[in-house]
Amino acid sequence: MAVFRIALGGLVFALAWQLRPDYSAFFLPDAPPHLIWALLNVFLPLFSLLLALGFFSRLCSVFCWAGVIAVQQANLHILYGADLLLHLLLFWSIFLPLGESWSLDAWLFKKQAPALSLSDRWAAWAITGQICLVYWSASLSKSDPLWTQNHNALFYVLSLDDLTTPLGASMRQHLSLLRWMTSATLCVEFLGPFLLFIPFYRNRFRMMAVILFFIFHLVAMQSLLRIGFFPWVCATAWLVFIPAFFWDVLTGPIRSCATRATPVGWTLLLDRCLAGLVLFSFADVLVWNAAKLHDLRNSNSQAVTWMKQHDPSMHVLHLNQGWLMYAPSPDTVHGWLVVPAELADGTQIDLFTRQSVSWTQPQDIGDYLGDDRWRAYLSDVMRASDREILLRYGEYLVNNWDAVHPEYQKVKKVTLIFMKLTTQPNLTISQPERVQLWEEKY
Repeated sequence: MAVFRIALGGLVFALAWQLRPDYSAFFLPDAPPHLIWALLNVFLPLFSLLLALGFFSRLCSVFCWAGVIAVQQANLHILYGADLLLHLLLFWSIFLPLGESWSLDAWLFKKQAPALSLSDRWAAWAITGQICLVYWSASLSKSDPLWTQNHNALFYVLSLDDLTTPLGASMRQHLSLLRWMTSATLCVEFLGPFLLFIPFYRNRFRMMAVILFFIFHLVAMQSLLRIGFFPWVCATAWLVFIPAFFWDVLTGPIRSCATRATPVGWTLLLDRCLAGLVLFSFADVLVWNAAKLHDLRNSNSQAVTWMKQHDPSMHVLHLNQGWLMYAPSPDTVHGWLVVPAELADGTQIDLFTRQSVSWTQPQDIGDYLGDDRWRAYLSDVMRASDREILLRYGEYLVNNWDAVHPEYQKVKKVTLIFMKLTTQPNLTISQPERVQLWEEKY
């Protein structure tokens, strides 16, 4: 619990640190500017450090969870799987005894209030179920023949040049190995979590599960794909399952400084209320995962839509989820962005690179598009999923250029061009196709 708490605090701090430089791009003008600025620059860094140190751990978990939710809801276009899993881990951490070891709580409050034992136990089962559901849902969602029959799914994944590392791109030449890795991915995602429930040699199998998923995320995923915080958030989730014998060998037996006692009076009532909230929340999680899988299996199903309309806790607890990790099949469309702009003096430049317009494919598309936040944002831009995002991004580029250039170099016309690449069924990648997304004259 202590190492899990420290890692969670570090992830929240890293999130705030990453988003600070792009605050004006991602959160203005629609998001509450003063609130988001204060969260990124003051509150999230402060409470994440206090959480890592274990000072009023439960309260800091609440503030970190609420702050992360507020930042995420301010711009949904920059989010990906790591953000969803992070705020879910923060939610379940509220109910766990994170401050009992290696914490300022344990050192300062040796005679603290009694532990809420029932909610502790149920929260432990709930976070276990939540983490298992991530992998089981991801595995069951991969129903396309690319995953289940010809096993070419990883080739398609590694063809997404905006997400693939140089090592991942080089792996496209080894089709036999990629087919084996596709099958292995399905096995790890579906069978791996069952190691947590084997009743004999329990500690050994739990340690085996932790090592397996550390390798899966921090070695395999991290080396092949540019997916930002996702491997680190997943690895953090597995820290809660490291068995006691590991710490006994590493540091000697750990004894909590906190005094445990049976809850009585108002603490008993609070314990029962928290336990009830845990049960309700986990039931909600089960329903959301079932609804997502049901919609995938039934093309005309509207289970998720119904949940969005009728789940009263969706906009409060934010437990809605679905784990479509390259499922039911990997995307086949990818590419890069060119933004030719005509200036008042007649010259033409690319507002994306601020250089002369070039239609040549960048050597490294992932590096060309930016970090994981910008890649997530530009992915929505390039797919033209929302007319509003095209307008906002185009105006952001124009305003940034005009702000630092004289009148004769102001933008008079701008066009967003998606250089579209498609992975073909014969495992080749098409020539780039120019797709005009948006155009505006000034």
